[in-house]
Amino acid sequence: MRQLIGRGFRALARDNKGTVAMLFGLAVIPILLGVGVAVDYGRGLIVRDRMAAAADSAALAAASWPGLSEAELKTKVQEYFDANFPPTALGAVGTLNVNLIGDDIVVQVSASVPTTIMQLVHIDKLDVGVTNRITKKERAIELALVLDTTGSMGSGGKMSALQNAAIEMLNTLFDGKSVSDSLKVAVVPFSAAVNIGVDKLDSGWLDKTAGSTVSYEDFKSGVKVLDLYASLNNRSWAGCVRERGEPFELTDDAPTSANTRWAPYFAPDEPDSESTYCNDYLNDGSWSGATCYNSSGGDNAKRQCNTGKYAGKNVPNTSQCGAPIGPDFNCPPTAITALTNTKSTVVDAVNALTPKGSTVIPAGLLWGWRAISPTEPFTEGKPYDDEKWVKAIVLLTDGQNSVGGGGQGFNKSFYNAFGHARNGHLGSTSGSNAESTLNAKTLTVCNAVKAEGIRVYTIGFQVTDNTTQNLLKNCATEPEMYYNSPSNGQLASIFQDIAQGLSELRIAQ
Repeated sequence: MRQLIGRGFRALARDNKGTVAMLFGLAVIPILLGVGVAVDYGRGLIVRDRMAAAADSAALAAASWPGLSEAELKTKVQEYFDANFPPTALGAVGTLNVNLIGDDIVVQVSASVPTTIMQLVHIDKLDVGVTNRITKKERAIELALVLDTTGSMGSGGKMSALQNAAIEMLNTLFDGKSVSDSLKVAVVPFSAAVNIGVDKLDSGWLDKTAGSTVSYEDFKSGVKVLDLYASLNNRSWAGCVRERGEPFELTDDAPTSANTRWAPYFAPDEPDSESTYCNDYLNDGSWSGATCYNSSGGDNAKRQCNTGKYAGKNVPNTSQCGAPIGPDFNCPPTAITALTNTKSTVVDAVNALTPKGSTVIPAGLLWGWRAISPTEPFTEGKPYDDEKWVKAIVLLTDGQNSVGGGGQGFNKSFYNAFGHARNGHLGSTSGSNAESTLNAKTLTVCNAVKAEGIRVYTIGFQVTDNTTQNLLKNCATEPEMYYNSPSNGQLASIFQDIAQGLSELRIAQ
């Protein structure tokens, strides 16, 4: 049998009448057509997919702008579609049809794709089409505006630019409503600390009994700083707080005990012995017998921890190192505005921003988180797993973390939400690592916030420091949610861009 087959193939090979060539030619035609169909069909799929993506993004963008008429909506969809699928793209696009069906936006478009090999059988084009439906879901937004109010924001018109830009964004988000059923906003001003408001004195959030080391570390065990305020003639607690000690320092844990409550902020009068201190506001008095919790610093420590010098005294109304002196040194005068759906309340809070003090970004970010968290101290926030609500933070700062690390006499830094560097909350007690430690704290808080599903937008407002720029970029949820060093004039468009992004969070396909 094998010999017979071999003889047959040899005979076929010797045939000179073109049978094999003819059979091969006939076979090539359907093969080429098959290849052509695959190639042309693949081109059609590419056009359809690109067209669908362009229609989808156009509808999403248009739906995120509130208050558009039907005609304006259709114009917006066409503009976005043309930008994402230009006329020069492969395929001749037909009319873009946009229809409003209830809360849905339905976009339909088709295109003709010229064929190549399929033209051999008189098929000159392939028609492809897509239909996209975008639904406005009943989703709402909880937003914390964490805004730098340090002294540098008072120069070059930066504070006015911030206020105007933020209010324009609020006008967009509130969409003409004085009270919104789908938007709540908190305003968190920060400088070296955060002011939670003097109305929180009896909230149960404060360590009023000196139960934690943080509350008395600048004096001695058991000293209640609220008593020191009471002993002064012209000062009372202004509303700022210290950050807690480890392991609660950078967390959103609810206050339940002395160690988890916040110590009232009291910047101690610094020693008279040197002229380098920024917050020397009283005479040291009879200090030689003072007993200090932290005695490092010798006589200077005793001068500072002496509590008797506050009784019956008046704090001068003067400034040093760019901030008013006193126990509220570096404390922003404007308190947190808790989440509210009333536009006028938020606008008033933005207009009340006042520049003062140095920069401690993690303190602002921590309280922005706490303002929209569902747990105490603020409880206005919805649960994290409530699918109706989306949480977001906008963080703006015009400078790097800065507390005079390494300087400022034996305290090694300005007083701030993490105390003096000499007490060890800012890295080494020398203060040389204060700024880098604050950067690390900032990133830790950023990651914790994002882990809860909170979206973070960051703005470095005329920031030229590369380390801070990278810090803010890494803090943002996505790289495009970081905005680098806009001018005063550019800030308004950035806030509007953020408003657009927030509005898109309400939309789902």
